[in-house]
Amino acid sequence: MTFQEKLLDWYQENHRKLPFRESHNPYNIWVSEIMLQQTQMDTVLPYYERFTAAFPTVFDLAEAEEEKVMKLWEGLGYYSRARNLLKCARVLVKEHGGHFPEDCGTLLELPGIGPYTAGAILSIAYNQPVPAVDGNVMRVFSRLFNLRQDIGVPKNRRIFESKVIETLPENVRDYNQALMELGALICLPKNPKCDGCPLREDCVARSLSIQSQLPVKRSKVKNEKVHVAVGIIHNEDTILLTQSDTALLKGLWGFPIAEGKNKSDAKEVLLTSLSRAVCLEEKRIAEIGEAKHVFTHKTWLMTLYEFHVAAALKEENSGSFYDPSSEKTKNVWVTPEELETYAMATAFKKLLKFLTGPRQNRLPFSSI
Repeated sequence: MTFQEKLLDWYQENHRKLPFRESHNPYNIWVSEIMLQQTQMDTVLPYYERFTAAFPTVFDLAEAEEEKVMKLWEGLGYYSRARNLLKCARVLVKEHGGHFPEDCGTLLELPGIGPYTAGAILSIAYNQPVPAVDGNVMRVFSRLFNLRQDIGVPKNRRIFESKVIETLPENVRDYNQALMELGALICLPKNPKCDGCPLREDCVARSLSIQSQLPVKRSKVKNEKVHVAVGIIHNEDTILLTQSDTALLKGLWGFPIAEGKNKSDAKEVLLTSLSRAVCLEEKRIAEIGEAKHVFTHKTWLMTLYEFHVAAALKEENSGSFYDPSSEKTKNVWVTPEELETYAMATAFKKLLKFLTGPRQNRLPFSSI
């Protein structure tokens, strides 16, 4: 029996019963694969269910407002994925009649679709003989064939893709999914479950007892710690929200922020920035809490400050508190109850608990 046959038999008996595997609908496959980029399956599943319930077809998604899409994506992270989903849906409807192209070149021209996603759509939806190589597949093939190329180097992906192409059976649809599933359930990054692996007799790494040495992967970029001052600006019973135009949180709502080399510096940068955008009638400020949020390449060490502006400033301001000279973002005044209706970055949602905390736990106001 070939290793492909062993793998397919194992897959039929052991694969997880997931909602997007119930059909070969390219729309469902596309949405699930985009969500699964950089995100664990357990996290994705409830988001996938809510998203496809709200937008059951590519036509529904193409007609959606960006704010609603971002709200449904709230907390999933890597928000450019959501924006690209919407862009891609609109292109598919406008230029392809809502049909996913069945050739790789055309798929790769669509927003947010790279080689892996294109391969997943073509192989799973249409059973086309193309590879779908993600981190799981590269790990499996590194160990199965003792491949020593660094999987962290983008150009090396082609080596793994070529190797997968050499092994493709007739049932490409299940084979590609089986490779991914084997990497997710058995051929784990640490402590692989070799005794339960259907390919244990075919695996070169296992025969040499070097599973822990593979795959080869370059060291991760060091996560930078950044001090961030966050401003809660009160106007009577409302709070100022601003919509980010930065790459990290583009399109999401949050509070005015400023980065600095230390806590004090970040605070001063925030105050200087705000003074250019809003005439602060009372120059008083209170520190009301701290929190941390970890992104891929940086960690925000957040300090939350609270202060008030005059009622006369309640009108909407079109400038940006991320960049007061910009007119690309929106600022709105909302009540605390209305906060939940806005698509907000997780980093800011961590701070909401401080807005209703007891006043006695807050530091006293100080002149600035």
